[in-house]
Amino acid sequence: MQNASIQTTWNTEHVTLNAKHGTFQTSNSSNLSNFYKLFLPMDYREHLFRPLSLHFVDALVQEVFQNPSDKELIYRLIFDQEIKVAWRAAWACQKISEKYPEWFTNFQFKELAALAISTTHGGLHRGCLSILNNLPIPEDISVEFINTCFDWMVSPKSPIAVQALSMKMLYRICLMIPDFKPELIAYLENIDPGDYSAGFNSTRRNVLNLLINK
Repeated sequence: MQNASIQTTWNTEHVTLNAKHGTFQTSNSSNLSNFYKLFLPMDYREHLFRPLSLHFVDALVQEVFQNPSDKELIYRLIFDQEIKVAWRAAWACQKISEKYPEWFTNFQFKELAALAISTTHGGLHRGCLSILNNLPIPEDISVEFINTCFDWMVSPKSPIAVQALSMKMLYRICLMIPDFKPELIAYLENIDPGDYSAGFNSTRRNVLNLLINK
């Protein structure tokens, strides 16, 4: 297939699209939302293959906010076999869940919890935990997930972000299931601060204060 180009004008802005490689050039990169309108419906999977920046993800999320039914398309991509697509989709869904947690179902909470347990990719792991911390916790939350959060929280091999997200999730579970509260307090009180980072210890002190004073 020969390299094909399409040239068009959008609001007096000149845009050149390389149809073979999926790249574009524009005289005004800030007008990204107008560029998206040339592609409706958007091929989100193809989009997530491209090099991303914070601005690029934000623009994609704004597209979903304008077309709420597209949230399901992004969500399903979290389970894509291409790990680059999966963790970037989780990044986008994290931002969506911050504003619209009600767009996610209890079943999707359980799917994300299972994926967080099974994935070996750090970015996807953090993304799943970040989304889960924005969502209501189902009453029938998995005991396996609770136990694994304890493991992630206390393992020195876990990244600081994963430790903190796990601690936050366990605190939220304690608010819903008070029977877990004494166990979490015991875990946090018996941790040797010297084995962990300053960030972990700061989060630990804050969570302990919340648990003891509530």
